[in-house]
Amino acid sequence: MIHRSTGLAVAFAALFGAVPLCQAAIVYSPLLNLSIPVTSPGLYLNIQTGASGTSAAAVPGWDINVGGTSSLNFASPGGYNFVRLNSAPGTAGPSNLPFGFCPSVFMPTASWIAGGAADGLTLNSAQNYIGFQFMDSSSVTHIGYLVLSIGSSVTGADRKIVSYGYNSESITTPGGSSILCFPSPGALALACQAGLLSKRRRR
Repeated sequence: MIHRSTGLAVAFAALFGAVPLCQAAIVYSPLLNLSIPVTSPGLYLNIQTGASGTSAAAVPGWDINVGGTSSLNFASPGGYNFVRLNSAPGTAGPSNLPFGFCPSVFMPTASWIAGGAADGLTLNSAQNYIGFQFMDSSSVTHIGYLVLSIGSSVTGADRKIVSYGYNSESITTPGGSSILCFPSPGALALACQAGLLSKRRRR
């Protein structure tokens, strides 16, 4: 089951130069813990339906493909759909984003790229965040993030997609132009509440 959460205001955007999103409804996957095979086909995932499998044919309308035998590679059906920090090498793939980073339409500190080998993943951690955008079945584009668990190696058999979340609104609307990388609806709600209280104190 996919969960939705709505917030009110947020504070981290000013730190990372992104647009806040707390008026939007955020769609959260359940806890998935999907194993990422150490193969070139890897794992295919349809963000909207939650369907996954080890071949493109098994997952109609797939949005993200992640796998690889010598690194953790990301691909999509086409376009610049992953976030890379500007501080990463120009040849790197998607970046492990800082906790609280907002993938957005406008990111002074990052860019949208086509894919490649993930950069800066934290080993022995379930707090790795990959920003992405995808097109749903109605051809509407949304921004989201994956939460990854990585063991002692990026090519270990214990690497997993823990969960994901995405903004239910289109990236062409003010409320859909970004998403905050938090691991749970509760954490997002707390951050939004903190931002709202801060604004009230300044008035």
